[in-house]
Order: sequence, then structure tokens, then C-alpha cells
Amino acid sequence: MPRFEPVRSFLKEQATLPHWQGPGHTYFVRYSLSDARIVDLTDPRIAPLTISSLRHFDGSKLLLFDYTVMPDHVHCIIKPLADPRGTHNLRGLMRSVKHFSARGINLLLHREGRLWQEEHYDHVLRNEQDYREKAQYIYMNPVQAGLIDDPARWPWWGVGSEPR
Repeated sequence: MPRFEPVRSFLKEQATLPHWQGPGHTYFVRYSLSDARIVDLTDPRIAPLTISSLRHFDGSKLLLFDYTVMPDHVHCIIKPLADPRGTHNLRGLMRSVKHFSARGINLLLHREGRLWQEEHYDHVLRNEQDYREKAQYIYMNPVQAGLIDDPARWPWWGVGSEPR
């Protein structure tokens, strides 16, 4: 379970959606395909590549808590880590995660071009209850979408290296 820092100050970035960022904070993030017809992210060839993009940065640029891969989007709870220059920027971090997965998926499918929407949705987790609600949402998302009856059997859900 992440340790929650009190909100003291934020950097607000504005694209289409506002993105509030602060050092030491944990985020619920959703990122989506630019076009759901490109690929089914739950294809057994594709989902492991998507998950490995999150795991690739786990422990170096981010702490990964919970995640699930859905047919056209991914949910995760992450905490950007600090480097000598400060905390990794969430927007840049998500760009790296998406780039890493897009490269592998495009190579596998012998395709070129954009895979992910440029922006992602993020929500600052304010406390333990907020974390638990979002973790439960991630866990139950495949059930709510009608993809499976038992969330424990969803093969594309998991937790990162951080204990819950």
C-alpha cells in the first residue's frame, strides 16, 4: 500500500484534460488506444507486452501497485519515483510506458503508426480509502465490462513489486 503524502502544492499541466502533479503522490491512471479497432489489448500475444511496459519501469521510474489490461485501455495505480533531478514527471512517464508498449506491439503486428491516445486520465489518490476504491475498481473492471464472472480468473490483472 502506498504511503500518502499530504497535498501541499501541485504543478498543473493543461492539455485537453488538467493534470495535477505533486512530488510523492500516487495516481490512478487510465490510458487508452487511439482507435479500439487497431488491436485487442487482451489478445494473449499483446497483453504481456502491455504489462511488461509497466513492469519495465517498476522500481526505476515508478512504483507499480495494481493494474488491469482491458480490450481497449489499461488501468493502473502508480507512484512516480524521484531521480537526482526530482520526481519523474507523470506525463513524461506515461509517454515512456506507452512508447515502450507501442514499439513492441507494432513490431509484433508488423504495423506502424500511433497506438495510444496522446493523453491519459489521472487522479491523485488522497488517502487509503481512495486507494482501496480505485484498486477495487481495477480488480472488478473486467467483471463490470462483462468479460468474465470471477475477477480472480482475469489473466491480465496484477500487482507490481510493491506490496498492497
